[in-house]
Amino acid sequence: MVNMKTTLRDNNLDTKVSAKTIIETIDLDFYYVPEEKALKTVNLRIPEKKVTAFIGPSGCGKSTLLRCFNRMNDLIIGSYIEGSVLIEGRNIYDKQVRLEELRNKVGMVFQKSNPFPMSIWENVAFGPKVNGVSSKSELDDIVESALKQADLWREVNDRMDQSALDLSGGQQQRLCIARTLANKPSIILMDEPASALDPISTGKIEETIEELKKEYTIVIVTHNMQQAARVSDYTAFMMVGEMVEFDQTNTIFTNPKKKLTEEYITGRFG
Repeated sequence: MVNMKTTLRDNNLDTKVSAKTIIETIDLDFYYVPEEKALKTVNLRIPEKKVTAFIGPSGCGKSTLLRCFNRMNDLIIGSYIEGSVLIEGRNIYDKQVRLEELRNKVGMVFQKSNPFPMSIWENVAFGPKVNGVSSKSELDDIVESALKQADLWREVNDRMDQSALDLSGGQQQRLCIARTLANKPSIILMDEPASALDPISTGKIEETIEELKKEYTIVIVTHNMQQAARVSDYTAFMMVGEMVEFDQTNTIFTNPKKKLTEEYITGRFG
């Protein structure tokens, strides 16, 4: 299943392109408790090195689905899944899967920035050090590369020993992106990463996402439909735990196949 292909239409081209599937869910159900089914038979294929946005009203299951991709929901006592989540063809819920390796491969950026109470350098170097990198010069290279990818290097390179908590909100969020990148993931999950930021900081995050998709697969949850239209290549619309429609972003926003999608996009509810 690693070589599985899915035919999709690129946002910027009129011709079809073949994109490798990197994440696939098969008949995925998720329960917070036995009586509360939060995801209902979700079947989805997410293409590699694209931005996929999850949209839908509050409580529709967007973040729950996102957190299935790195097993963050495992932390919720009593929760469980049925079905499968495959990453590069491997079911990440197999008992043989090590969570540390999974979460290095599938990084996550949360809604609220959460820098560690330590220096900027130490924040970004933390993951590589835990993973066994001890050379100062190697760590310096990793930190610099990650900060450049997160579009933060020019703003902080002369104050790497300063506390990360002294950074602005937007800078802290980009620092958290850099900290994720330092672990060399192939997938980055973003759960409403700009919802607490001002428009200028939001713009910087969106520019960073545009650059990162050249090397990484990005899945973003957003309550902001305009943001989904700006940054994503593909969009999934969800309602009450179900995947209503998944397609090229242009199609979802201009010519959706489902009436429910059209009603949500045009603001008739939600």
